[in-house]
Formats: sequence, structure tokens, C-alpha cells
Amino acid sequence: MTSKNAQYSFGDPEWDVISSHILAQVPPDAPFDLALIRKQISVDIIPILKAALPFQETGITVENHEVDVDGGKIIVRSYIPDGESPADTFPLYAWFHGGGFMAGDLAADDVDLRILAYNEKISIISVDYRLAPEYKFPTQLEDVLCAVKWALDNAALLRIDVAKGLIVGGASAGGNLAAQVALQGRDDPVLSGKITGQVLQIPWLAVPARKYKDDLRSIDDLKDSPFLTAHILDKSAELAKLDPHSSKFSPILAESLKGLPKAIILIAGRDPLRDEAILYERFLKEAGVEVRAKVYTGCPHAFAWGNPGTAAAKEFRKDTVEGIRWMLGK
Repeated sequence: MTSKNAQYSFGDPEWDVISSHILAQVPPDAPFDLALIRKQISVDIIPILKAALPFQETGITVENHEVDVDGGKIIVRSYIPDGESPADTFPLYAWFHGGGFMAGDLAADDVDLRILAYNEKISIISVDYRLAPEYKFPTQLEDVLCAVKWALDNAALLRIDVAKGLIVGGASAGGNLAAQVALQGRDDPVLSGKITGQVLQIPWLAVPARKYKDDLRSIDDLKDSPFLTAHILDKSAELAKLDPHSSKFSPILAESLKGLPKAIILIAGRDPLRDEAILYERFLKEAGVEVRAKVYTGCPHAFAWGNPGTAAAKEFRKDTVEGIRWMLGK
């Protein structure tokens, strides 16, 4: 049985062609190579982004901060707009990178976050959480929760005022972390009532061995898609030791989604993760959560990073900004 959302798999005039070229060059049955994946996400993608997007150097202050976490330290990078005066304060946007919990760092989103901090006048933190297989899940979740609480404790340093807004966001595995911070933050004594929005870009929300099988057919239908295959997902889950039955990884399995902050969910139509994002949208709405969701027909996972010059990638970034403005009441 094919997915009930199969109409989204193909149909983008640029990406249908690009995807065919990618699959011809990189066959989906290529051996899994963690070192190569880490290089692609942290090194190879940077010149592509810099060639397509303006690099914002002025009007913001970018700094790295060493933050203590359980069993070690992580780096949190801050992006603070200058503002009209040194006394100005801003909403906080906490960002978590993608990479299947096993790859990624601060580099891949640096260009985008500089632009966002400058244009939207928000203070941003980007979290370099520890990776699998060196650190198993939920270390990644614990690290980003710690980073958000660190930001609240250092509001003056970061020039933030959470009364103006506290949004969590992430892409792919980072989208999972953002959803989980919103979910766990609802009941956390420090974060409860403070998180006002969640930005879930191409989020990974369920392990392939999962509940709701009939609703999650894209993992099989699109198992050989560009940028992300079912094999890579399986290896990611294996390396991170993800529990397919745990709501700590999969928010789809949470007992209740009531009381969560506004969400935007940006979904790639040719992504094995597509159906779980559409299902989570449904569950959030059924729980009374305000949600704006959009599917980018024919676009594969990570399309906005893989070719940021395409019309769909430009629309993706525009929709992200508009969603953040909606959450901030602008």
C-alpha cells in the first residue's frame, strides 16, 4: 500500500530534474560512511550556502560560549543584533542543527542564522550538542535542554527578554529536538510557560520500527530518495540507540500534546520523513495547538541546504521567517 500523501512525492520542475541527477551520481545503495556524511554536512555544504546567500558580517555580534553539561562541555554560539541602543533586548530563538544525531555542527546553519538575527532582530543561540555514536541518545536532548536553560540564566549577556518570545527550532534531527524541548518544556519547572513557538523543519519524529504503520508509508515509498535514504535512517537510529517505543524520542507517542506552543512544520514532499511530519501536524491540531504546516511538493530531505538557489528553497526560507513573525505576533 502506498502512502496517502503520495501526491507530494513529485512535481517540482527544478527538483524532479536535480533529484534524478543526484541519484545517478550517488546510488541509494552506496555504503554507509559516517566520516563522509559528517564532512558533507559540516564542510562541503558551506561554499554552496555562501554562494547563494548573503553573508551577514555587520550589525550583529557572533560569539562562542563554553557551556557545562552533564559529563562534559559543549559550545553554544550566540548571534545578537546590534539594535538601536546597547540597552535593547530581543526575543530568543534556540536553534538545533540536523544530522541524524550523528553528524552536523554549528557550521551548516551559520549563514542562515546570521541573516535571521540581523533582519528579524532576534537573539539566537545555536547548540553544538554531542553526537552519536560517541554519545547515545538522549544525550543530545539533554544538551539542548541545558543550553536553553543556560541562555535564560544569561539573559543579560545574550540581551534576551523571553517576555518578547522564546522560540525553539531545528532541522531534521534538530527538528526532533525542538519538538521535544517544546514538549518537555511544557512540564519543566524552569521552562514551563516560557516557550512560545516551535519551528520544525523537515523533522525526524519517529523511528522506522514504529507505531501507526499505515500512516507512515513514506519511509518505504521514498526509501531511496536523494540526501536521505531509509538505510541512513536505520544506521542513525542504530548509532544513537534510539528506542522506537519511547516518547522521549518520538513526540508522536506522547500521552498528551495539549498546551504546546504554536508550531510551524515545513515538510519535504520527497522525504522519507514526510508522513510522520504530516501525522504530527494532525495530532497537534487535534490537541488544540495552533499549527501552520506546508509541504514542498517534489523536494527531497535537506533540499534548502543542498541547493539553496532553487525556487522551493527560497520559499522555504521565506516561510520560516513568516512563521517566526507569526509566533512573535509581528
